[in-house]
Amino acid sequence: MYRCETSVIRFFLTACLGILVVASNAWSHGGSHGGSATLDPHLKGSGPDLHLYRESSCLCCTKWGKAMAASGFNVIDHVKDNLDTLKQTEGVPPELASCHTAFVEGYVLEGHVPVQSVQRLLREMPEITGLAVPGMPLGSPGMEAPNVAGDRYDVIALQTNGTPTIYDSYQGLTLR
Repeated sequence: MYRCETSVIRFFLTACLGILVVASNAWSHGGSHGGSATLDPHLKGSGPDLHLYRESSCLCCTKWGKAMAASGFNVIDHVKDNLDTLKQTEGVPPELASCHTAFVEGYVLEGHVPVQSVQRLLREMPEITGLAVPGMPLGSPGMEAPNVAGDRYDVIALQTNGTPTIYDSYQGLTLR
């Protein structure tokens, strides 16, 4: 009987520790950022820190991060295996989700949000949770492709009350 109780206690303590580790990783973007180095140290911007959370296999996320760095943001790259918990914690509705999530100046950026919209967001500082570009529209930053027509897409404002509204609209780029 003593062995059974010890096994149960050990399992319970291990489960609690695992929950704490997962919760602290999902929460860590709000305070001290324990991310890896910037995407490219030569593109380190002098502007605000932008924390990019992406999966290691996502090349379009890396391209988006490089575009943000080239526009002056100090991109700090966080490679994670599963971003669903992070998106859920930050209030990104599944229908507005994309392949990566970023944070800048207290705002969440979901997906391929153009630098112009991020710059507008930081100029105006509206009382919203952040911005999202749902899915992966062709021609959006990081999703450009040679000889493929870019999609028309909207940047959605994530309102604090949960109601999505259109913040900006773009015609995606077509590379020649």
